[in-house]
Amino acid sequence: MELVYNVDFRSIPRSRDWNIEEQSHSCLSCRNIFAFSRPTVQNINNRDCYLYEIQYKVCVLDLDKPWDVYTVTTGNIPISYILWDTSGSKLLVINTQGMFQVWTMPDHVLSQWKLFGSTCLKGEEIIKVAWLHNGIQVMFNPDKKDAVMYNEKFLRNRITPSVSNFGRKPMDGWIAVSSSGLVSVGLLQDQDPHIITSKTSLASGHIRLTQVDIAFNTTGEVVLVVTDGSISTTVLCFYINITIQHITCTVTSKPGPGLFMKSQMEYSNKDTQLVQITHLNFMNRDSADTLLVCAGSHGYSCVEVWQLVEQMMPLSRIFQNAKPDYSYKTPKWMHKATFTSNSMLTSIATPILYMGKNYIDAPGFMSYFACTYKDGNIKIIHRHTIQPIHSCTLESLGVSGPQKLDKKIRSISHVNSLIQTGSGCGLIGVNGNKMVLIRVFNMREGPIQLSAPIVILLLEYMMCIGNDWWDIFLAVKQGMVEGICQRLSDNFQKQHGSMQEFLRMRLISLQMALYNFVNNGQQKAADCRALLICNSISSVLKGILRPKTVSAQDKSPAEKLTMVCTGQKEADIDSVIRNLDTEEFIVEALKAGGNSEMSLQFLQPLIQWVANFCLHLLSSIPLYQSYCSFPGSSLLRDVVVLNNLRELLVIIRIWGLINPGCLPVFTTTSQIDCLSILFKLLTKTWLCSKEGNIEYDETLNDECLLLPNQVLIPDIKQSFGGENYSYSVFSQQLPLFLSTGEEPDFLFTLQQTRALYIPESTVESRQKYDIVRQIHLGIKPSGPVRECCRCGSSSLLNAPANSSILKSWEQRFVKTCICGGHWKVVK
Repeated sequence: MELVYNVDFRSIPRSRDWNIEEQSHSCLSCRNIFAFSRPTVQNINNRDCYLYEIQYKVCVLDLDKPWDVYTVTTGNIPISYILWDTSGSKLLVINTQGMFQVWTMPDHVLSQWKLFGSTCLKGEEIIKVAWLHNGIQVMFNPDKKDAVMYNEKFLRNRITPSVSNFGRKPMDGWIAVSSSGLVSVGLLQDQDPHIITSKTSLASGHIRLTQVDIAFNTTGEVVLVVTDGSISTTVLCFYINITIQHITCTVTSKPGPGLFMKSQMEYSNKDTQLVQITHLNFMNRDSADTLLVCAGSHGYSCVEVWQLVEQMMPLSRIFQNAKPDYSYKTPKWMHKATFTSNSMLTSIATPILYMGKNYIDAPGFMSYFACTYKDGNIKIIHRHTIQPIHSCTLESLGVSGPQKLDKKIRSISHVNSLIQTGSGCGLIGVNGNKMVLIRVFNMREGPIQLSAPIVILLLEYMMCIGNDWWDIFLAVKQGMVEGICQRLSDNFQKQHGSMQEFLRMRLISLQMALYNFVNNGQQKAADCRALLICNSISSVLKGILRPKTVSAQDKSPAEKLTMVCTGQKEADIDSVIRNLDTEEFIVEALKAGGNSEMSLQFLQPLIQWVANFCLHLLSSIPLYQSYCSFPGSSLLRDVVVLNNLRELLVIIRIWGLINPGCLPVFTTTSQIDCLSILFKLLTKTWLCSKEGNIEYDETLNDECLLLPNQVLIPDIKQSFGGENYSYSVFSQQLPLFLSTGEEPDFLFTLQQTRALYIPESTVESRQKYDIVRQIHLGIKPSGPVRECCRCGSSSLLNAPANSSILKSWEQRFVKTCICGGHWKVVK
């Protein structure tokens, strides 16, 4: 294992000779947003003395930039549990008084939070909470790494949601278990802050519980395992059924098979009183077939692995005359393995990836669970053989840091809470006010490695299910990026057309992230960013075209335009338009009481971006002979991109005849037809790339060289973006020692090394640019501006869209930025 970074989010003054011994609770979302609780001290000035008030905060941070911390809520009551939902958009916060609060991001902004709803369970100590299953379960199988189609690689299992509403629509909510054996369920309604609640007792009477864990069955049942902490008593199992009719929720409980720990036979009665059950963990929340039971004391711990199997129980002889040779299937827990340690276990991190019950590790991949101990040891245990694969200590990882940082970042003795990332490529450990991120696979020195095909399979898996892929980059080496990007593109081209349309934007975003991961890949990442915007605008402009007559045999206007532009080599845009039926390019009014001219007027910013992008590409063609990498260098050889731009220019030309106000604006030195010139130069560039010529024609170079003298080339950052500092953690010398609220020093160095190449012919502007609406915001925008937490792109937080077309366009980027990062509000 290898330490990536150590974050100190201590907010209590270090000069104090006292500290708050409050346990920090944490959780990680599918978007790699880390939520944690921490106590803070607030000074209260008084005339006679200084008073201090202890407050408890719940904060979130992005693993990509852990020094930026955003507060969710602050209160005077200690926090007992926090938990993300499966989509990573809601955060459940529970305090020690039994108050359940659901917090959401109203504008999908990570720095702003709003209380959605709350409910209270007074007098109960909550031990375990889990969000109810929504019925979506996609299996990850490393044996499918050589499969071609995505629907063959990633199979979706049939599983019943925990709670289904009318039409079998799954309901969002949670289930909680208290120390008195009380089961509480809270169900959320769409846009309704009222929470439907229900509760029941696990047994006929109240029972005392110290450890609980929750898993889900394919039949929709919730499986609970509970214990009172004594190894001499039974570890009980219960099945919970939740039903809802109208607004009434019913929770029923029935007992399941129990077990006794094997370790209780190894102690005398005196020793048994010292050893307690400290942890209960299902191997995976999506399957209740494997259970980890840990017992220990101050100088000892053991972890037993139990599996739930179906045992055949034959009938008694009395009943065999009625049903001969008949037997019942009864579930039973079977002991599989036990491993021990000479230190007390503090946490277990089980895998999040669901890989099925009968899966056996494929070559190049290893599934594991991790254990942390009181003496600072961290052990990686094989999931199936239950054998330790790798172990290390926090001291050997260098958590304490160099000597000069000892006063600032104190050493962590052990980890209280350990979490696996979504892909299992990293571990997040928390102790008090410290957080450490540990790399598990593909370390500089270590026995645990992931093969490149498995890394590609993991990236495709996250791309298909829509989760964030940041943690997979922990297992990616710098030299693997080019091969991974090429393999991702090759696999993508083999998919069906509908699947390509569905995942095209995610693939380009993934490739942009991979190039940002490389030290010298910022130019290619900028090309991917421009390609994302170009494809998005193209789908919008072509999507609003309507044919005159609807017929299954006829092709759409966009398809006809593609055929004409691909088949003709004419460099004159007007000659191409003569071969088209321009009536099919008339946009119908999409707003009641409006007209097509107004609809086209609203699209002018997007049309302007297309024209500026063509100017940036064509003006950089003379650089191709002198430089190997510059913004747009990879797109100039992409035949599909060049032909797509030709099609967009034809559409713009036709719409300009209907409404000249939608045409792009050019600053020229003479009266020239800019659209005709751009189409002519794009056609020549497209023909050169199509024929596979290594060098461009001399006449084309000369015409592109004269283009900046005829037309003013706008700021190149409008097309390719500014400096991108996402994934910068991976390009530094590890480990990093960070503190919340303090930007690291390496960001100032990256501002010099990661600057994009800006041609002399372009005009550099200091104005902010709206990445979504493609408009200038000025140096000091008047309204609130949101900014991407990763790439730093800006956009207006609230801008009224006057057209349904623009509303649908803005909905594409309302949850995340173009790169996939969360938004934050810039003050």
